[in-house]
Amino acid sequence: MKHMTKRWLAAAAAVAALVAANPAPAQAAPTFQRQRLIATAYYGTMDIIARETLGLRARFITVGGRPVPNLIVNFVTTGERFPMCEATTDLNGWAECRNGPIPPPQSLANLLVNGYDAVFDGNRYYMPVSAHNNIGIG
Repeated sequence: MKHMTKRWLAAAAAVAALVAANPAPAQAAPTFQRQRLIATAYYGTMDIIARETLGLRARFITVGGRPVPNLIVNFVTTGERFPMCEATTDLNGWAECRNGPIPPPQSLANLLVNGYDAVFDGNRYYMPVSAHNNIGIG
């Protein structure tokens, strides 16, 4: 009987050593299918005297038409991506840069000629998206 107990203890120790040396593979985190968004930017203006952009707005919705709140949106010049301001979408999916700074002269010319982009860089749930529109002197 003593030999049988020793054998069982030896077998249990061997199994424990084997499990410790080769742990079970970690479970992969569930993968989420990131959703596509539709972004729309609206015509904005700038006040040269006050040296600020006015009313740069964009709306972000799902493909199904549902507004998406709490997205961080960067308003940048087209092409060179000079940052003008950052806004977060509200419950209706709107992000607005009410009065952002006017960029330096080179970027200002680019802004007037090429317009601006509202850019969402993406997150765990939504794919990156951007929208483009023009800006005028108001």
